[in-house]
Amino acid sequence: MMKNLSDLASIRTAVVIRGQALQESANGNVRALAIRDLVASKPLHWQELPKVLVEERYLSHCLKPGDVVIPSRGDYYKAWVFVGEDVEGPKIPIFPVGQLNVITPKSELDAQYLVWYLNQRSTQIQMSKMLTGTSIKALTKTALMTLEVEVPPLAVQKHIAELEHTTQQISAIRHRLNELDKIEIDYLTNQILQSEGHHA
Repeated sequence: MMKNLSDLASIRTAVVIRGQALQESANGNVRALAIRDLVASKPLHWQELPKVLVEERYLSHCLKPGDVVIPSRGDYYKAWVFVGEDVEGPKIPIFPVGQLNVITPKSELDAQYLVWYLNQRSTQIQMSKMLTGTSIKALTKTALMTLEVEVPPLAVQKHIAELEHTTQQISAIRHRLNELDKIEIDYLTNQILQSEGHHA
């Protein structure tokens, strides 16, 4: 069954703080999530995002577990779900900034399934036809509300969501292994260069 996203979720745009740009701060009360974090080639680690300080009145705009974030402009529209982090130590709220749409699914739509659906090539093509603007493309909240989403029974959604979660975990592990390989190769290369230096 196909339904408009507006029937399945509420959609809001990230709050725009007028005036000065947010400054990174060690005693920040939130972590800032921007477009660049969503479209980076590496996995998204929420608790590694930069800390910034925002006024108390903006804290209600922080992400809640189950919120799905997707860029609202640019060339790439990769979606991520915020599940709430299993991390040691104090959890710092995640504050979406700039050109982002935040989707809060209703009970009949699984958030991780929605992420899988939005990131499908066929859906990305569909979204690309909805973009407005000539030089800088934009995926507006209004356009996103009209996006048609296939809604299978919740049990099926959850099954697909589990597979999607596993795929993301595998991808994150592969990325980490590549990083470790690079560190090891850099170390060995330096060792060779240093030993060559002693012989010279």
